[in-house]
Amino acid sequence: MPRSRSTASRATRPRRTPPARTVAPTAVRLHEALGSSPRSWDAAVTDAVRNAKENAAEPIAVEVGRLWADLDGGNAIRLYRASVKVAYRQALTAPARATKRATRKRAGRT
Repeated sequence: MPRSRSTASRATRPRRTPPARTVAPTAVRLHEALGSSPRSWDAAVTDAVRNAKENAAEPIAVEVGRLWADLDGGNAIRLYRASVKVAYRQALTAPARATKRATRKRAGRT
């Protein structure tokens, strides 16, 4: 069965490539944080993420590493605790270029 003209002409036309987007390079960093709550494990993890926001402005993921609790005299839990690792993206910047004059001074030349 022969192909239609539109299919054949599409196959022979050069494809247009969209312009490349310039995206700044980033790295995923981890920050460890602790949290606690008298209510639940979930509240303790939420508190740990809230504490990590000082260093990680926009968290993208959380890994719960350890959960433990403080008991009162009996079997009741007094305080839930959580240790987490919070992942966030950090933009990478190119190092500043040294001038020739500064390079000469470091080498001991004037």
